Parts: sequence; structure tokens; C-alpha cells
Amino acid sequence: MIIEIPTTKQVNVQYLKISVPVRYDDEDMPYNFPLRQDDIWEATINLDTNKIENWPQGQSGSFCMKVCDEGSYSLLDENKETIAEIVEYYVPNNVVPGEYGDYISMQIDETGEVLNMPSDVDFDEFFKRDED
Repeated sequence: MIIEIPTTKQVNVQYLKISVPVRYDDEDMPYNFPLRQDDIWEATINLDTNKIENWPQGQSGSFCMKVCDEGSYSLLDENKETIAEIVEYYVPNNVVPGEYGDYISMQIDETGEVLNMPSDVDFDEFFKRDED
């Protein structure tokens, strides 16, 4: 008889990758906002520094967008291999700045640092959905 035994494994979560639709054109985010490609905003954040990779230095930005259950979020290790992901689901606001699971709200300084990252990051939401 073959059975499945749940195990716990420790991994180093180094990055958070965010891919969200821009639902309301330039009302949500200007067309020339850094890292926006057509109607998708995608960013990879180093969780040790809260800095967005490939952010244009010297440019600050902020936005608040209603994403609802259309965003995708990935936890990556130091080699940028996916550890866990949430695909087309509500915003995990214990990891991503925003409110109520529907919104992302970011304040980004001139160095690409996300100034309003949650101080008490909780990755549980990346693993709870498997139990639903």
C-alpha cells in the first residue's frame, strides 16, 4: 500500500514575483509606468531589501489598483526558482501591500524600494489554498 506522508521543508524565500492586470487603463496606472507591458504590470521584489528589480533609478512611483482575483504571485528562492505560487486569485495582502484581498497599493521610491511592504510578512496564504 502506498500512502502520502506530508513533510515540512525549510527554504529560503528571496523574491516575490507579482503579475497583475491593469484593468482600467491609465486610470489605474499610467501607460508609461515602469514595468508595465500593455495591460500587465509585472515586478520581482527582493524580500531582503524590498527593492524591485529593473526599476529605473531616480524615478519614484505609486499606484492603487483593484486586482480582485486576477493576479498571480510567486515566491522564489535565491535562484529564482518557484517555491509556491498563487495563480489568478485574490491579493495575498500579508505579503503584498494593499487592502481587503482586492487591492494592491504600492509606494515606490527613487531606488525602487517598496516603502509600504508589510512589516509582518506571512506566507501562509500561499499554502492554505491547497487545503480548500
